[in-house]
Amino acid sequence: HFCFACSGEALTKRIRSKAFCAILCQEVSFFDQNENSTGTLCTRLASDAAALQVATGTRLGIGIEVIANLSIGVILGFILVWQLTIIVILFILIMFIVLFSQIYLAMKFNNQDKRIFEQAGMVIVESINNIRTVVQLTKEKYFGDKYCSILTEQYR
Repeated sequence: HFCFACSGEALTKRIRSKAFCAILCQEVSFFDQNENSTGTLCTRLASDAAALQVATGTRLGIGIEVIANLSIGVILGFILVWQLTIIVILFILIMFIVLFSQIYLAMKFNNQDKRIFEQAGMVIVESINNIRTVVQLTKEKYFGDKYCSILTEQYR
């Protein structure tokens, strides 16, 4: 698993630096759009690379190990007791169907969470970048409440 962790870390570092360079090469009008604010870009840069690391790191190694063990077990099962192996394969198929439906739902909720965290990051960066104006207008509570209301969307 160590090799997969190292390769996942190296890939994450490379993707993060390439994404940062791509952001820097954008035209100035790119940064004027609300969906490309500083907070959103920072949050996206951090979360996308982290998600890639999760997919390519040790989980990839564990997945390969599970597939290899399952394949060897099924082959040995067919050699020794083929009737029982057919029943086991049916249960494995049911487990895969449940697993893929769970993965689908997790990805759906993950995309919603990602959008919410980008909005929350945008509020944080805007308020911190303009902290003097926020303090002079006594809007600290307003931005705190706005941040909390965005995060509570996640639990609805």
